[in-house]
This record gives sequence, C-alpha cells and structure tokens, in this order.
Amino acid sequence: MRKIDKQNVLVVAAVVLCFMTTLGICYFAGGSGILSAINFGENEEKYYLLIGGAYEDISLARASAELICSRGGAGYVLTGDTHEVVLAVYASREDAEAVLNNGSSGGAYIKEVNVKRSELKWADKESRKTVENALEYFPLAFGVLYELSNGLNGKIVTIADAKTRVAVLRSQIEEKRSIFNSATRDKSASQYTEIKLALVTALALIDNIEYSTRLSSAETEAAAASSMRYQLVQLVLCRSALGDAL
Repeated sequence: MRKIDKQNVLVVAAVVLCFMTTLGICYFAGGSGILSAINFGENEEKYYLLIGGAYEDISLARASAELICSRGGAGYVLTGDTHEVVLAVYASREDAEAVLNNGSSGGAYIKEVNVKRSELKWADKESRKTVENALEYFPLAFGVLYELSNGLNGKIVTIADAKTRVAVLRSQIEEKRSIFNSATRDKSASQYTEIKLALVTALALIDNIEYSTRLSSAETEAAAASSMRYQLVQLVLCRSALGDAL
C-alpha cells in the first residue's frame, strides 16, 4: 500500500512538472511552441522514461498502471525481465529528475531511450529530402501530443480543442505518408519500407487516443491526457526501433 501511495505522489509530480515545462517552453520559445525547444543531437536523440516501479507479477503491474492512468499518467507497462510501469516520457533528463526530486520517489527511476539518427547514406540523392520530410512525423507528433496532454491536465486546453489539434496532426502526418509513398513507390531498399511502417504506426497511435464522454469534466481531461501520454511512450519506443533499422 505504501508503494502505491508513493506512486500517486510521483504521478501528480509528473503531471505538474509536464505542465510547468510546457508553459516554460512556450514562453522561452516566444510562442513558437514546443518543437522549437526540443534539443536534438547530431547522431542521437535521448528520451527519458520515468518508471514508477517494477514488478515480477504482471497483475500487480497492471493494477498499478490502472491507478496511474486514472491520475493522468501514461500507465504503460514495459515488459522485460520485470514489468516496469511508465509514468511519463520526457525529452530531457532534467525534467525527469525534477519529478524524482519533488516527489516521494520510492522505487522510481529513470530509463533512457536512445533514438539513432541515420545519415541516410542508404538513400539516393534525389530521395533524401523526401526521407527527411517523412521523418519529421516524429518530432511533430511528439511535440503536439506532449503539449496537449499537459494542457489538458493544466486546464488550459479543452477536450474540443484537443480533438481539433489531434485531427490536424493526423492530417499532417497522413500528408507526409502520402507524399513519401508516392515518391518512393519504386524504391526497393528495406529502409523505405521501415519508414512507411513507422508512418502507418504513428497514425494508428493517434487514432488510438481515447476521449471518454461518460466521466466528469476533470476525469475526462485526465483520461484523455493519460491516453496521449500512453501513445507518446509507444511513439518514442517505435521511433527508437526505426532508428536501429535505419
């Protein structure tokens, strides 16, 4: 029971930290949004999963995940040697560490996810711009979903606004997918296929965002924010796998 209480504190801290981070980013970026403030290295990007706890019993992990989801956290169960429950994903270690420092961390810890950046040597010269445009799906989707999930928890974004923004995001990624598919129709290298699959996966993750209408206003916003954070974790893990493939 004490472990669950500590996780509750961490979830709240994660939600608040995400919200404050978004406000700070938007302020310092001069209103240009979160995308301009995410720092991507030359050869590798790093993302940070805040893990609320690890369990040997999958049923305990799922119970913890459900509790986390009800409070607006991701509640994503990462399976491996143990079953780790993810609270949220961050683009900077400092933000993830701030949650650990501000809450009763208990057994919480940070797990790093590396995303390799391909030099695109496998792509012919005429296709490189097309490939680069297609790969922009990831920072675009990450930025929008991160900002919206925080805005919902911070009561500065309504469900209606979130649905509209997500619909626009989906259209943007669908356009990238259509352009890429058309431009690479005759390309046989496996990397082109991997990118096509990544674009389809990103669209599927966006379509999987849930907006419950049977709950109170606050519960609906928390549920939508949780769903977005859940998809964000999957988005990062899928992009990491794509980086390895490229």
